Amino acid sequence: MVARPSLQTALLVVGLALLLASTVPSAGTADTDYVHRVEPAENGTLAYGLAYEESDVLAYDDLSTQGQRVFDRARTDSPYAVENESATAPDFAYTSDNVAVGEGLYPVRYEGEVYSLRTERASSGFNAAAWLIGLVTRGLGVVCVVAALALAGWRRYR
Repeated sequence: MVARPSLQTALLVVGLALLLASTVPSAGTADTDYVHRVEPAENGTLAYGLAYEESDVLAYDDLSTQGQRVFDRARTDSPYAVENESATAPDFAYTSDNVAVGEGLYPVRYEGEVYSLRTERASSGFNAAAWLIGLVTRGLGVVCVVAALALAGWRRYR
């Protein structure tokens, strides 16, 4: 005959599982996309009509491998968005509200032409339902763990 786990063991396992489940990423957080847009620079200006100096121009060959990959993909399929920060390029800052040359907006020279590369972090908003579920899950997990410890202590010292 297989021995059944004690009540405090079951409460502890359920509580720890609930606490672990409540740590799942994006429970209540906004879904973030990292967006890249490339367009030819015209008349010495980048996107939003911002002027750039020749010293601001980044050479395509000087970009990291990931920077070149992001630029190439955005140049052929703009806007190019990724959902994971590890798929972004370390060469660029991903801004959400402030754009300046060298910070979210970059002139990149590729095959003799200058392109405007815009990088941004876009969020879809706050998910209240997911936040509430995470809060309830976390609360139940804490209650189960505390009940398991209290029951174990009560049975030991009774």
